[in-house]
Amino acid sequence: MAKKFRWGITGTGFIARSFASSLKLLPNAELYAVSSRNAETAKKFANEFGAKKHYNSRDKMLEDEALDIVYIATPNHCHAPDSIAALNAGKAVLCEKPFALSSAELESVIAVAKSKNLFLMEALWTAFLPSFKKFIELANNGSIGEPTLLNADFGFYSQFNPNSRLYDPKQGGGSIYDIGIYPLFAALSLFGEPEILQTIKIPSLTGTDVTALIQSQHKNGKVAMLASSFAVDLDTEAKLYGTKGKLTLHKSFHIPTKLTLQNEKGTFDFEFPEPGKGYQYEAAAAMAAMEEGLTECPEWNLEQSRALMRMIDSCLK
Repeated sequence: MAKKFRWGITGTGFIARSFASSLKLLPNAELYAVSSRNAETAKKFANEFGAKKHYNSRDKMLEDEALDIVYIATPNHCHAPDSIAALNAGKAVLCEKPFALSSAELESVIAVAKSKNLFLMEALWTAFLPSFKKFIELANNGSIGEPTLLNADFGFYSQFNPNSRLYDPKQGGGSIYDIGIYPLFAALSLFGEPEILQTIKIPSLTGTDVTALIQSQHKNGKVAMLASSFAVDLDTEAKLYGTKGKLTLHKSFHIPTKLTLQNEKGTFDFEFPEPGKGYQYEAAAAMAAMEEGLTECPEWNLEQSRALMRMIDSCLK
């Protein structure tokens, strides 16, 4: 019988709620505990999602010896310090993207995980979705010939608020960190780390990027045109053009969505009905890796997270 993993969640926002609801779909997962700075919020979250324990601080939750793995669902600037705290407490970590705010910060997290021999993974859930995996499969099996150009964007209008996590630099604000990471991830997954990466950034009043236009050149003549924005609603699609056809991951391409293949044989649609929010796939992958005694997830490993962080660093320079 597979081991049952007791999960803790740090943070109680939208992503934490989506993850908690998805976790219910996995028979070998138990939402054991949740922590929030607000005791009442933690209690309400625990009651809604069936967590056995609730704590009014991260550190109190981490002292619970029954906890196996912690999902970090706090704001961007907390990801690295919260991950380090959990690892130092002897807990495995699944950390929401972005893993950190720089490559140097990410290395500090990885160093602790290595020293403790603990499982560590970035929760880039798109990597595990059936729709995105099918997208990669069709890109690589000749269905559109030689894939050559990716056009991917992610954008929505968000009114400027200097205190919002989207705009506040102290909270890791900016479109690249928050949503540009998805087009960058798509380019990395298809073409590998770029040889050339160029970015135009439009700053907000707080200095964070409200819009970013990114062009990347990869090996063998592969190129990508990417964009992220809080200033306008974008298509939020990923279109891959090949020598014999086109693949389209429809809005919103980073979530479970519809996929269309167009080639000389015709047009083919692929639907991906989901029993939950889609976060169950990354959680299942993390538990499968831990069950095998691994400290990284083979499907989305630490070197891939490092490469993505290097791309983000380059965009922000």
